[in-house]
Amino acid sequence: MLAPDRVPAETRAPGASAADMVFCTVCAAPFQTVTDCLAHELQKHKNTKNTQKKFRQKLSALTKQFASDQTQSERSKLQEALDKTSDGQYLETILNLYKADSIRLNRTFSHVRNCFEREEALQVKVFPFGSLVTGLALDDSDIDLYLESTNDQLSCPKRLFNKVLRLLHRSICFTDVTNIRHARVPIIRCKHQLTGLHIDINMSNPNSTYNSRFIRELMNREDKLHKLALFLKIWGKKLKVVRMGGMNSYCLLSLLLVNLQVRHLLPSIKELQTRTEPINVNGVNYAYSLELVPPLPAQMSTLELIGDFFAFCTSIDFETTLLSPFLGCAVDKVATLATPGGYPQYEEQLAAIQDAVGEAPEKFHMDRTVCVQDPFELQRNVARNISQTDFLYIRQCMVMAAQAFKNPELLADPKKLYDYLLFGLAEKMVAEKSLHRPTAAKKSKGNAIPTEQQIEKVLVPTEQHPEMTETENVEDQSRVSWDVPTCLPETKRTHLIFPSKNDLKSLRSVVLSEYIEHNRTIYYYWLLCYVDTIKNVLTEIFSLDLELEESNEPCYYKWLIRGTVDTWTGRVGKLLPGQPGQYFDIHKQQTVEMLKTRSGNPQQSVSLMGYFAMRATEDYKKLELCVEACPGHYNEMQRLGSITKLFKALKDLLSKYTFQEKLLKWDINSVRSVAT
Repeated sequence: MLAPDRVPAETRAPGASAADMVFCTVCAAPFQTVTDCLAHELQKHKNTKNTQKKFRQKLSALTKQFASDQTQSERSKLQEALDKTSDGQYLETILNLYKADSIRLNRTFSHVRNCFEREEALQVKVFPFGSLVTGLALDDSDIDLYLESTNDQLSCPKRLFNKVLRLLHRSICFTDVTNIRHARVPIIRCKHQLTGLHIDINMSNPNSTYNSRFIRELMNREDKLHKLALFLKIWGKKLKVVRMGGMNSYCLLSLLLVNLQVRHLLPSIKELQTRTEPINVNGVNYAYSLELVPPLPAQMSTLELIGDFFAFCTSIDFETTLLSPFLGCAVDKVATLATPGGYPQYEEQLAAIQDAVGEAPEKFHMDRTVCVQDPFELQRNVARNISQTDFLYIRQCMVMAAQAFKNPELLADPKKLYDYLLFGLAEKMVAEKSLHRPTAAKKSKGNAIPTEQQIEKVLVPTEQHPEMTETENVEDQSRVSWDVPTCLPETKRTHLIFPSKNDLKSLRSVVLSEYIEHNRTIYYYWLLCYVDTIKNVLTEIFSLDLELEESNEPCYYKWLIRGTVDTWTGRVGKLLPGQPGQYFDIHKQQTVEMLKTRSGNPQQSVSLMGYFAMRATEDYKKLELCVEACPGHYNEMQRLGSITKLFKALKDLLSKYTFQEKLLKWDINSVRSVAT
């Protein structure tokens, strides 16, 4: 944390004194609350350097949070409320303290819906989804909306997206309007001016409305289940297990569904669909009948169900397992998803989606750290955004929570147990430095990366767990102790690029000659040109497949990259006399020749799979390139690994590829489309 008196007054938030401010330990950005600063550090700086540094940042952020007056005051408020609560009513007190004001939430939704549906230029119907529908909204929850056009001329989601975006920018009812076009589901984010509630709007995917209705009806059938789900969501938020860019609330709920199904307390979705007619939406069957759902056992308290959830989560070998609410169990992901005929319903749904939408759908991302299947959309991994670092932290929280339910002192006093789960657990984690206390690792010659087998030895539990399908297995396996990693291998490499004086000089003449907006700095256009150039190099010169994972234009992009042919080694990097300004074209021609001669050659074949990210500073004066391996492909990060060689070749090519030629290849007209 930075000293307040060292931060210039112009960087402080409006109305805040220096003594009241909290500052990011990485970039010194000022915040009015510790919670806002914590969220900023975990989101904006989550990709810095390496996994161990991420752990240190997470611990630093947690330490800062629990040392703050704000958090201690919140904990005191909870303890005071629990002290006034009668035995057996502690959970009710906690839920009332943190759940959203449903009246305020619904009034805001009604106002927002009227704003859109009464707008003649739009002609849309507004459908809510998420926590507003499920009844699991907390006091900081957003409002999630799906807009469906009733106008044939605006039936194209992209056209409606642009129309809504322009409307929101003009409206006095909404502020902080931003758009995320390149997400899996493009959304517009804004804030309701009157209430300050945040709103996420999508116009291209109605599926979440069906998922939310299912969760709502399930929660409404059993008050005990509703309280269980609401507490777990509160727990996830307090521990930062549930957060943007990592595990989301829907993933946590999906885990809960599988836990109940494994315990035979809830039928599988497959069973719930046997007694009802299909409801197909773009090839996905959202039908279900809750007639088969039995009541939860009267002898099981909600607190016992909470403990059982943590015991279940600590018993799963997430690296090899697919958690499927549709099947109602945990299964081997390779034997099902990667084996023809291993999961017939999944294969049938892929074919049905292709028939409905006219193109092949994206398959399930089984290469991710955690695999949790959507209850209905079988090709969707709702845990796809959980990184390796996030998973290690989440697992540690789960383990410590499960251990709390084995502590006789805490079990004898539910009031202390609830306080420990929401506040004491993280405080203990920080105090004991239980996530890691690494010793300095010896560097191997050539900066070699540990082998895949060494990595697996670090990351897997001390005992191998059998597949979870029977109830009795959960209790025994919850006692298994986990090894906490102490020295994780380097799994990423970075490179920084800065604009030179010649770059800016060349660019300035181009910008001035074009009719583009001049309220942007010259560094903004430098960044746009470089991002476009690097994308072209990766796809056209190195012949890689790029799949956009995350983006926050224009400063952040993250792609999943794949390649099967080595097109980066053995290149001729120098231009011959009489070939100025043709660097890109010459390399592109080399790629054509390489693909002809190297395709099918085992010595030139690779199985490259990793992530490539570009992150720029807010002033656009620095661009960081980052490459990292996917789980199961860490050997590619060794000195002679394909990802390491690719990254070295990329840096070499960019250093010799003059900015003047980059400008010639850059379509500056794209700036206009971005600006508009």
